[in-house]
Amino acid sequence: MAIGLFKTDSTGLYIEPLALTVECRLKMSSINIQEIHLYEDEIEEYDIIKEIISTRDQEDAFYIFDLGVIIKKHQDWIRKMPRVVPYYAIKCNTHPMVIKILAAMKANFDCASKQEVQQVMQLNVSPDRIIFANPTKFPSHIKFAKSVGVEKMTVDSKYELYKIKKLFPEAKIVIRFRCDGNSTVARCLKLGIKFGCEPGDEAKELIQLTKDLGLILYGFSFHVGSPCVEFNAYVRGIDICKELITFAKSIQCNDIKLIDIGGGFPGEREFQIDEISHMINDAIKDIDPTIEIISEPGRYYVTSAFTLASFIHSKKTVSVGNSLKQMYYVSCGVYSGFIEELYKLKSRRPNSLFNPVSDKKYYSTLWGPTCDSGDCIIKDVLLPEFQIGDWLVWNDMGAYGTSIVCKFNGFMPPLVHSFIRKSQWEDFCTIMNRFVNE
Repeated sequence: MAIGLFKTDSTGLYIEPLALTVECRLKMSSINIQEIHLYEDEIEEYDIIKEIISTRDQEDAFYIFDLGVIIKKHQDWIRKMPRVVPYYAIKCNTHPMVIKILAAMKANFDCASKQEVQQVMQLNVSPDRIIFANPTKFPSHIKFAKSVGVEKMTVDSKYELYKIKKLFPEAKIVIRFRCDGNSTVARCLKLGIKFGCEPGDEAKELIQLTKDLGLILYGFSFHVGSPCVEFNAYVRGIDICKELITFAKSIQCNDIKLIDIGGGFPGEREFQIDEISHMINDAIKDIDPTIEIISEPGRYYVTSAFTLASFIHSKKTVSVGNSLKQMYYVSCGVYSGFIEELYKLKSRRPNSLFNPVSDKKYYSTLWGPTCDSGDCIIKDVLLPEFQIGDWLVWNDMGAYGTSIVCKFNGFMPPLVHSFIRKSQWEDFCTIMNRFVNE
C-alpha cells in the first residue's frame, strides 16, 4: 500500500522509497538511498533486528545503525553550542555513511592521517573544513596536506615545528597542550600521557619558537581524555587558552584565530549535552568573537547510533564449588566490536532479543569467537540462562568498536545495516534542500 511518497511492505513497517527520496538523493550524490532502509516512525530496534535475522540465515553478528541519531545529535550541538564548530573525529567510527551524513550537513572533520583526509575529501569536503589533528605526523602526510590545501595542523613539540618549517611553512600552527580530566571516578583514556606539551613554560617556548621560525601561530588546542568524566576540565583548558593567547600577544603574535577544545564528549543514550554546553558557553562568552572555537567530538555522535546483535553459537556449564557457572561463546568479541571492554573502559550487560526460559540467574562469562583466552567480553556476572541459538543485543556500540577491528582467526567484522525513520528522513531532505538553495 502507498503512504504519501512511500510504499510499505506487507507488515506496514518497512518503507520502499519513491519520489521524495529520489529527489533528495539527486541533490546529495554521495548518499545512495538504496544503502538505507526506511521505516515507519513507530518501529522499534528489536523489530528491525528480528527482521534481519528472519530474512537471512543469520549467525554472524551485525550492527543496526540509526542515521536519525546522528542527525539529531548534530542539530542539538549547533543549537546548544552555536559558537563551537564541531569537527567530527572520524577515527571514532569510519563507516562511510556516518561521514556522508555529517558531510551533507556541513559538519567539519578532525583527521589524523593522509588516509583519513582522503576519505573525507572524496566527499567534496573543502580543505578549510579539516584540521590535521595528529601532533606527530609522517613527513609524507604533511606533504600531502600541503598538496591538497589542508592548512590547520596541531603540534606539541619543537621537532614537529622544525619538520613543518621544512615541509609546509605556510601551515597554520595549532599548539596542543596537556589538559587531562580527572579520571579517578570513572575509566578514561588519558591522552596527555602521549600528546600535548606542558601548558606553562613549554607551551610558551613553542609559541616563541613558532614566531622565530616565521611560522603562522594560528591557535591552541587541548584534549581532556576520552570519554570525558569531568566536565570542568573543558573550562580549565579554555582558561589556559586565554592565558596563552595573552602571552602570544605580549610577544606580538597577534593573529590567533582558533581555540580547539578537543573531544571526549559522551554519547550514550542517556547523555544530554545541556550541562556541558552551559559550562562551555559560559567559559567562552568573553573570548574575542574573531577567534573561532572548534571541537573534535567523535563518540558524542556515534555511540548510541549503533546497536550490535550477537549470536550464541556455543555454551558450556562448569561447576564452581557447589554452584554452576555458565559460559557462552558469541559471534563477536574484543577483536570485532568490544575494544572498549579490552581497554577496561566499559562493562556492558546484554539484553536478550527473545525472553529467557526462566528468570533464574547464574554467574556467567561471555567469550568472543576467537581462540584467544583474552577474547572475553564480560566475566562472572549474574545473567539469566541463555540457550544456543539465542541472540543478545548490545546498546551504545558505535564508538571505536567498528573502527578498531581485525580479522583474527578469520572472523569478519560485523556488517552494518543503516536505517532511518520516515519523519527523520523527510526532515533530513528538507535540511539538504535548504543547503542546495542557499
